[in-house]
Amino acid sequence: MNERHRFWQRALRLLSLGVPREASSALLGNDHSLQQERWLRSLQKENGRSVDWHGRLPDIPFVIMDMETTGFSPQQGDEILAMAAAKTVNGLVTGTYMTLVKPEKPIPEHISDLTGITAKDVMFAPPLAEALRTFVPFIATGVLVGYHIGHDVSFLRHALWHHYRQRWSGRFIDMQPMVGLVRHPCPTLDDALACYGIDCPRRHTADGDVEAMVKLWAILLGELHELGIETLHDLYAALSRH
Repeated sequence: MNERHRFWQRALRLLSLGVPREASSALLGNDHSLQQERWLRSLQKENGRSVDWHGRLPDIPFVIMDMETTGFSPQQGDEILAMAAAKTVNGLVTGTYMTLVKPEKPIPEHISDLTGITAKDVMFAPPLAEALRTFVPFIATGVLVGYHIGHDVSFLRHALWHHYRQRWSGRFIDMQPMVGLVRHPCPTLDDALACYGIDCPRRHTADGDVEAMVKLWAILLGELHELGIETLHDLYAALSRH
């Protein structure tokens, strides 16, 4: 199945899920950028209203997210090569997303060696502006979670502003301090996976890392419960004191 076929499958899936009319028009490329901006803004507002600060953590939708990039700074011209996410409720996956992204510049050799993503792989992948039209609706359905997620959010924010003049305002939580809260400090995802005995055979691939983090997140939910951390408010308060 080629990337174009996958793109239209995603479009039809979003339409079947009842995505607002503005979203479907923007997704299919039949609308102006202003309407796309309004659509993205409405998604984020809806996300903010849907978060129940005092709801139980097992009842809150969390979206595990990861990106593969060509470096650490979108402001310095580093680009997104792949985006993946998994919707979860109570640690169980309810939906997944993954796409490669066609960069504007050649992929550095050391990044291809690390991620396995080559120029041939992204030849028919959607450009970032197009990929965002399906990625943003997916991740806007819950609170974002990831290991050192600030890296991914910085690229997301830069991309949304660059292509749509929109600011990302969705909630996100970093797994790294959570692991330190319930166990001991694990500076890297590799350290955390080793600590919990979680295998990640496709490390440094966006969907492979998401798959491993989903397992980690399910365990963390149980450990947070044992510490008496029951709500999103409790979690933020505990992390602020840690």
